[in-house]
Formats: sequence, structure tokens, C-alpha cells
Amino acid sequence: MVTIKDVAERAGVNASTVSRALKDSSTISQKTKDKVKKAMQELGYVPNVAAKMLASGLTHAVGVIFPPLSNEERVTHPFFMEILTVINDEAKKRDFTVSIATGGSVEELKEQVQLMYRQRLVDGFIVLYSESHDPVRHYLMENNIPFVIVGQPEEFENEVTFVDNDNQLMSKTAVDYLNQRGHENILFVTDDLQSEIFSERYIGYLKGVNKLGLKSSEAILFDRTDAESLQLFIETIQENSITALIVIDDMLALRVMQFLSFYGIKVPDDASIVSFNNSVYAKIMHPYLTTFDINVKSLGRSSLMRLLDMVEKRMLHTERVIIPFLLKERETVRNLLK
Repeated sequence: MVTIKDVAERAGVNASTVSRALKDSSTISQKTKDKVKKAMQELGYVPNVAAKMLASGLTHAVGVIFPPLSNEERVTHPFFMEILTVINDEAKKRDFTVSIATGGSVEELKEQVQLMYRQRLVDGFIVLYSESHDPVRHYLMENNIPFVIVGQPEEFENEVTFVDNDNQLMSKTAVDYLNQRGHENILFVTDDLQSEIFSERYIGYLKGVNKLGLKSSEAILFDRTDAESLQLFIETIQENSITALIVIDDMLALRVMQFLSFYGIKVPDDASIVSFNNSVYAKIMHPYLTTFDINVKSLGRSSLMRLLDMVEKRMLHTERVIIPFLLKERETVRNLLK
């Protein structure tokens, strides 16, 4: 069995230096840390996790909280699997494991989070959703549990650490992009009127159309399980000469495209679409979606790094981290000026 002493001999340092390297101590240089790491890899040395936990007081595990499963369609969105993969990969690099918290309702989700923390299964949490008056968030705050939100909270914004894109700017950019191509009657489409991400993106839409002096509209709900919602949606487009839609995400954009085709409305010939996330759905069918890449890798990596800074006491204040976005121009926007 390989020991710390063996690693020290291979790296040409003493055993105490190896111990400090394992703790990522600032008292030794990065060059020495790299030398120790190389020796560990060559010898196949695996640190004693139990001893590491005892020394640091940490479980070396983080919890990832999914939205309540009451909205199954939302949870199956590729965003969640994409960001979970990033978080898991980054955690492994730092000898942390990842556990998932789920629940059929927000109450069940809160109970799961409480259980995970009380049993010392995790050191802190990454919350993959942001909603007003969230009992899970309130529990984490009241008990001073380290956590980071992926998404911008409407409440307690200055009291929590969160990682997000500038969703208002993204929507405003979508309005500008469409207007530069001759579109003046632009509609915002969503399947969720309650989430904070909807609120931010819709506010950005309103800012964009108001600044350009265009007609603003209430966000239209597209609920494929509600016939009245679908009827109102198609009537709004037809009666208001809508030429462009800003859709809350790629998955919904595909459903909107399919629905429009039933009414003989072709994208982009008759109606243009800009959506968000640049998920796998963006190129799953023709025409390919013009959509915003929200940089899921940076969202996942930044949320994990901030959480580790908190649990390892390197960050003592809250932080707002804004991740850049990029518009991916593809095939769903028609230039009316040509």
C-alpha cells in the first residue's frame, strides 16, 4: 500500500510537505504541489478520505438541488443534465462528490435538503432554480448553510451568492436583433409565468420594445395541455400581425414551431423566432434555432467554485457572478428589410 512517505520520496520532499499539498496549503508553491501531484499519480496514491474529513471537518460532498418535480417537463430540460455534468466533472477534479436533492413538491424537496444536511451528507448546496418565497432557500438562509443559486433571486438579492446571465440584457438584445431586421410586432412567449427567470427575461423584452418605441404586449402563455391557452396564442399572433416571437427556451420554441405549422404559419417565412439556452434542441430539427448560448459550462463551474470557497472559508461575503452570453444566429429569423 502506497503511503505519504512513499510519495514524499518520489517527489523529493518531506512527508509534511505532502500533507500540506493535500490540503492545498498556501505555504507551499504551486510548483511543489504539482510535483507532489505527479508523484501521487505515478504511484497510484489515493488519500485517506476519512482522515481528510476528520482533519478538515468537511464531508467533501456537495448537494445539487433540482426544482420540485411537480413540473416534470421542466426538470427534463437538457439544461439540468448539462449543468449537473459540469458540476460533477469539476467536483471530481477537487476530490468532491455530488449528491442530488429532488422532491415531488417543494415541501418534499425541503425535507430532503434538511435530511441531507442534518446527516452531514454534504457541506453545502447548489440550487438549480430561483423562485420567489422559496421555502428551501429560506431554510438554507435561516440555518447559515453554504449555498449558491444558479439564477437571479428577486428577493434577498444582496444576501445570497448567485451565478447567472444578464437575462434582461439578453432579452433586450433579442428585441434589438429582431428590430434591426425589420420586425416591429414582437411577442414574448413562455410556459411559466411564475419563475424568476421568466420575470427577468420579460422585463428585458419590455425595456427593449419601449426604448425602440415599439408596441409592447403582455407575455403570452403557451400551455400545450390547455386548449384555451393555445387558442389565445394563435389568435394573438393572427390578430396583431405578429412577425417575431421571443420564446423563453429552446424546448418550448420547438413546440411553438410545430404548433404554428398546423396553422400554416412557417418559420421563418411567416414568423421569426429567437429563443434561449442553445441546448441540444437548437439543432434537432429544421429550421435550426437562432438562440442565446448561456454558457452552461461557466455557470456550472462558477457555481461550484463559489460554493467550495464558502465551505472552505475562503469567501466570507456574498457575490453576484454574471456569465457572458452569445447569440447563435441560425435559421429561424427572417430579415424583412431584404
